[in-house]
Amino acid sequence: MKVLVASENPVKIQSVRDGFLTFFEHVEVEGISVDPGVAEQPMNDETFEGARNRAKNIKRINDQQNLGATFFVGIEGGVLQLQDRWFSVNVVYILDQHNRDGFATTGLYELPSALSKELLIEKGLGRAMGELANDNYAARERGTVGFLTDGKIDRCQNQVQGVTLALIPFLNDNLYFSSS
Repeated sequence: MKVLVASENPVKIQSVRDGFLTFFEHVEVEGISVDPGVAEQPMNDETFEGARNRAKNIKRINDQQNLGATFFVGIEGGVLQLQDRWFSVNVVYILDQHNRDGFATTGLYELPSALSKELLIEKGLGRAMGELANDNYAARERGTVGFLTDGKIDRCQNQVQGVTLALIPFLNDNLYFSSS
């Protein structure tokens, strides 16, 4: 089975590989950079839109170039504001060759209160967190989740959960895609 990831980010590619291997054998995963069509630091619903745009754009490339993929995955990192607090989230959108789809998120975790909306918009979560932590490589190497959990959960582990959950409709197609 061939899976295209709408990014060349090695963490996203590995998380998709690991998530798909939870349920399927012989998975080939390839990353191709696409434009998510959202702000550099997506917020709230825009994060979901970015994940969907990524998957649809990579499927369009597959169809145009006849790359032979079965699944198309978009992962978009963003922030959500809930209960007057900011949370980090990765949204995963999976589309198959029949245009059936599944959405999921990684676990939400609260961001430090020092990260205001203005700072997130101006610098993005990665750079803002790096400055707050006085560690310019915090977001790049371990990710914000890795920094905040002292390495107990890394970006890949966090995203594997989202990929695994976004596969639920495909594993239960009679519940999600029935034509009733």
